Amino acid sequence: MVWQDTALSIINFGFILTLIPAIIQNYKNKDVKGQSFLTYVSTAVLLSIMAYLFLTLELLLSSVATAGTAVTWYILLYQKVVYS
Repeated sequence: MVWQDTALSIINFGFILTLIPAIIQNYKNKDVKGQSFLTYVSTAVLLSIMAYLFLTLELLLSSVATAGTAVTWYILLYQKVVYS
C-alpha cells in the first residue's frame, strides 16, 4: 500500500462524515436545501468514475472510500428527487 492510498482514503472518509449530518437533516425535515440537481448528479457520477480509476491503479482503500463518498451523494440526490 502506498501512502497516497491511505491519505486519499482518510480524506474521502472525512467527506462521508461531513455529509452524514446533511442526509440526516434532509430525512428529518423531508426537505432538501442546498445544491442544484445537476450538482448532485455530476458529483455522484464523477466520484463513481474516480472510484473505478483508483481501483484500476490498485488503490483499493481509496476506491472503497471514494465509492462510499459517491454513495452519500447518490443518497443526497435521491433525497433531492423525493423531497422536492
